[in-house]
Amino acid sequence: MDHEIKNNKQKLTVKTAIFIGFLALFILYFAEVINILKYFYGVIFPLLLGAAIAYVLNILVSGYEQVFFPRSKNPYFIGLRRGVSIALSILTIILVLLFFLRIVIPQFSESIGLLAAGFPVIYNNVFAWASQHADEIPLLQQKLEGLNMDGAAALRRVMEVLGKWAWGTVSLMGSVFGLVLNVILALIFAIYILFGKEELNYKFDKLFKAYMRADRRERLYEGMRTANEAFSNYIIGQCKEAVILGLLCTIGMLFFRFPYATIIGPVVGLTALIPMVGAYIGAAIGFMLIVIVDPVKAFLFIVFIVILQQVEGNVIYPKVVGDSIGLPGIWVFATITIGAGLMGIAGVLLGVPVAATVYKLLDKSVNQRLG
Repeated sequence: MDHEIKNNKQKLTVKTAIFIGFLALFILYFAEVINILKYFYGVIFPLLLGAAIAYVLNILVSGYEQVFFPRSKNPYFIGLRRGVSIALSILTIILVLLFFLRIVIPQFSESIGLLAAGFPVIYNNVFAWASQHADEIPLLQQKLEGLNMDGAAALRRVMEVLGKWAWGTVSLMGSVFGLVLNVILALIFAIYILFGKEELNYKFDKLFKAYMRADRRERLYEGMRTANEAFSNYIIGQCKEAVILGLLCTIGMLFFRFPYATIIGPVVGLTALIPMVGAYIGAAIGFMLIVIVDPVKAFLFIVFIVILQQVEGNVIYPKVVGDSIGLPGIWVFATITIGAGLMGIAGVLLGVPVAATVYKLLDKSVNQRLG
């Protein structure tokens, strides 16, 4: 017994020494380590992207497999089921992308053009109003005196800044080629994963059994199940909400004769993929479009969106989607804020399911300890 305790202490000492050594190297060569990590991230990025694509496609593949002769014992149908389901899933994604490329994206580009055309008028009106009230606010008067440009000049300045940001340091053609290549490699890797997902599951389970204790392995599996539930429910729920909200917004705008209904409706649905605040971002774009034509209708449109969001969120969404995220609203808002600050759009989209996973695991752990 004493010998076993002594061996355990020696192993713990060796592990602690190794950990301290790696930590010291990481601190002393922090910049070099970060560069190496960035390099390896660039190398394995297509594989990570492929795993993400496989995860999203697997949601569709599982659904199609339940439709394509699920009870058949015929070896022919069993052999075809996986391949047909993968092909149909990829075709579904392609059709969705074509929908956005051929309908939503041109309309969104048209809305940007309308905003650009109406921006000088709005700018001049706001500038004139601010000039009339500048005497009441000395600081505002100083800013207006220093801002010596009209609406057209302001728009040109904005376009110059955007042009420098887009073209100044990055070759667009090179970036597009690299992105296309990564997507192709990722898609091929995702197809391999989907065809061999049972084998991969068996191999990883065997690996975990060989190198992990049963209790730790069970905790790992519990975390993976919780993460899978959070991510799959989030993806399905947000897509359903976006479609529902986009259709309702378009139909409602056509009914109330708001301008640009077929442009603003799809944009509101697209931005609704961002939890909580996405629909209001689309509403802000719609407001700026409508206010150029009719300011009264623009304010009525905001009232319409607020009512629509409340009806959709409190009546339609719970019945059609349910509590897909499983995260209280205050934490969703905090996660969106932090994710946007750290990783931009990717942080907003991925932060919510990650936070939902952590929240559920922590909630279960706390309840177990208290129980």
